[in-house]
Amino acid sequence: MNKKIVFGLLSILFFTCIGTIAVSAKNPVQRKSILFDYPKEYNDWPNGLMAGNGKMGVIVFGDPLNERVIYNDRKFFMAASNERTFNTVSAVNLKKIRDYCVEEKWKEANDLANEVHGWKDGGEGNKHPGYEMLIKIPASGEVKNYSRECDFRTGEIIVKWTDNRGNWERRTFVSRKDNVIVQYLKAPSKGKLNCLILLDTEEGMHLSSLKFTNKSDVDFLNLRANYPSNTNGAGYEGVTRIVCSGGEKSMDDNRLNIKNANSVILLTKIEKYYSDCENEWNKKNLQSALTQLPSTDYNTLLQGQKETHQAIFDRIKLDLGAGNKERALSNTKLIEMQKQSSSAVLALWERIFDSGRYLYLSSSSDVAAPDLLGLWTGDSKVGWSGYYHLDANLNLQIASGNIGNMPEAMEGYFTLMERLSDGFKVNATKLLGCRGMAGGGNTAGLNGLISKLSQYYPYQYVTGEMGWLLYPFWEHYLITGDKEFLRNRLYPLMKEMGWFYEDFLVREDVNGKYIFAGSISPEAQPAGIGNSLVNNSTFDIAGAKFCLEKLIEMCNMFGYEQGAGEGVERWSAILKKLPPYLINDDGALSEWSWPSLKDRNTYGHRHSSHLIPVWPLNEISKEMTPTLYTAAQIALKKKDETKYEDAGHGLLHAALHAANLNNGQSVNNKLMHFLKTDFFFSSLATAHFGNFRVFCTDVCHAVPGVMMEMLVNSKNDVIELLPALPQTLTKGSISGLKTRNRATIESLEWNLSDLTIKCTIKSDIDQDITLIQRQGIVSIESNAAISPSNIGNAGRIVKLKAGKSANIIMKINSVSID
Repeated sequence: MNKKIVFGLLSILFFTCIGTIAVSAKNPVQRKSILFDYPKEYNDWPNGLMAGNGKMGVIVFGDPLNERVIYNDRKFFMAASNERTFNTVSAVNLKKIRDYCVEEKWKEANDLANEVHGWKDGGEGNKHPGYEMLIKIPASGEVKNYSRECDFRTGEIIVKWTDNRGNWERRTFVSRKDNVIVQYLKAPSKGKLNCLILLDTEEGMHLSSLKFTNKSDVDFLNLRANYPSNTNGAGYEGVTRIVCSGGEKSMDDNRLNIKNANSVILLTKIEKYYSDCENEWNKKNLQSALTQLPSTDYNTLLQGQKETHQAIFDRIKLDLGAGNKERALSNTKLIEMQKQSSSAVLALWERIFDSGRYLYLSSSSDVAAPDLLGLWTGDSKVGWSGYYHLDANLNLQIASGNIGNMPEAMEGYFTLMERLSDGFKVNATKLLGCRGMAGGGNTAGLNGLISKLSQYYPYQYVTGEMGWLLYPFWEHYLITGDKEFLRNRLYPLMKEMGWFYEDFLVREDVNGKYIFAGSISPEAQPAGIGNSLVNNSTFDIAGAKFCLEKLIEMCNMFGYEQGAGEGVERWSAILKKLPPYLINDDGALSEWSWPSLKDRNTYGHRHSSHLIPVWPLNEISKEMTPTLYTAAQIALKKKDETKYEDAGHGLLHAALHAANLNNGQSVNNKLMHFLKTDFFFSSLATAHFGNFRVFCTDVCHAVPGVMMEMLVNSKNDVIELLPALPQTLTKGSISGLKTRNRATIESLEWNLSDLTIKCTIKSDIDQDITLIQRQGIVSIESNAAISPSNIGNAGRIVKLKAGKSANIIMKINSVSID
């Protein structure tokens, strides 16, 4: 057939596909939380709707006549009275610890490591809420037609109801553009607005150690807090500017009384002062900043939010083909339906994807990533202090940041790591006698000084943590190709790691391979040992391998450290002598690459640290490392036979591994587990454990990353479509994903009932990509050149041209050919 005719037919087919997508746009995904009730008790605050800009946040309860809004700030951790401290461990003791490890005297090594570190607690304490705003409206008849919503696109929380005065509406958002909390109180449709507004605290916040002073007047509500006296005068304040349209304002013992207004705009800023807070309060900088806002018009302020928050959020769209009636149901109803169904409730899966992205974006800024609680809490008695936890939780929370095209959110992560790096250097120098960096375990975010060291967990020897923490920098480069980012931001950190491994790896085994003499797999212990400190955790080896490989690649890219005796030569020599990963007697990838250490008793552990070569490092794949790929699949299977201690992060990390190991059933089981066992509050924020135990945002933030990876996987020169699709997601579409080879999935649509996949890919550069679909490609058409691949019917080579969209239509087998 004439090639022009073929291409013409292909174009018709493709634009028919686009037409199909356009038709579904008439029945769009709601992209919002919907609820028809509200929290009645203060302790139900996790069911409040949340908004934020990564710096400030609110939890809105949504009570029509007795509204409660909790104010949060990124900096709200209990002020420090002293800093974490620890000893400089002597070279003699460091050598003894290494010698004990080499001799397999694990207890002696563990005991000495704990005897000599001298760690003392310090630094900031628990994350805490700031204060609350109470808005009281007199009753007039029965409250009807109640609803509360969170619009994920704009970040608006909208509360609506009806009573004898007509229709009511309140709106709240936290502006990313103007860095201000905006609340809009509108008069009812048949009357005027009358209300009392008060800034206060609640017993359930557990803030009794703080002293509060209310300095409110008719123009500015102002609540001030002093931390205890031994904190260098630390404190904070919240200031709300009141802008009324019509009506009157008056004060009654710190309560603002508004009568007969048409509407009220409340504009709030919050600030923590690390010292001399009273002097800072007296400057009234927040009042001045609120007065100088370019506008107090709600729609104008909202337009700034649309230009920032919405523009970021709208880059990715997921549509699983849920029906309109299902999409109109409340969060609560959808969760209830999922508990009764073995198939995905499609509207709920769409909603947790969008909600997770929304909450991740709303708790991220250019200076910080989400901590363990994202940004929000209603109580200072929080799990694990609400810190950044660096060996698992944080990097799970940001799993969708790069591939989900949110560089603005990822900037906060990069800035955080740079801020922590000086503390990481102190850890390495004092505790391990090395140049370079050693991770900090957990932190409130001001520095990277190491967290609690204990007999169970001498954390200073989790040396692989730095590879885990630095990988997102490299992933950013893979997606963007930004070499200046590499040169200026990642290379200086990676060079530190080159120096670290020069100093740390000094002992060799009988095969001439380096021994990680003092090594831990977070947070597990080998079977039958009773100690954490051993040799050669796979986690530590993988972290070292990643750091050294990428450091050498950057040096060669930029012409750094070349020549005899220079860095590339030294680091390449270390890389060649790293110990290999081992496969255990079960055929599974071993958690410790040391022959005498067994891990059968650790399959049930919540962590899967030894699988980081699968995700996020993308070192293990079916085509490149088939033996390790099979071993990793077996390790996942063994762990899936357990419950991961019902820990959210454990299930999430395993779900990301499953997506990269082509195990759609494993992915499905974990997502179902979250939805069926009460990890999700009605707000769609999440708990760390089932049955709503311990508020924690690692689950809700990481779920979008899991879903992205199950739909599109990318590594090296490969893009894999639907690598781990749950069986009940028979059709759907996603758009806007970024790949780790500088391409954008402009659209991906699948319909397994007719075995059709349609995809549009745009590359930033000219390149040949291996496109994989593991059910087997029966036929494929494209406006890009297509050729066979060396993996048979599961793949094709697609020649992508810079800036040009490659439209691809394929028919696939009904059953996987693998």
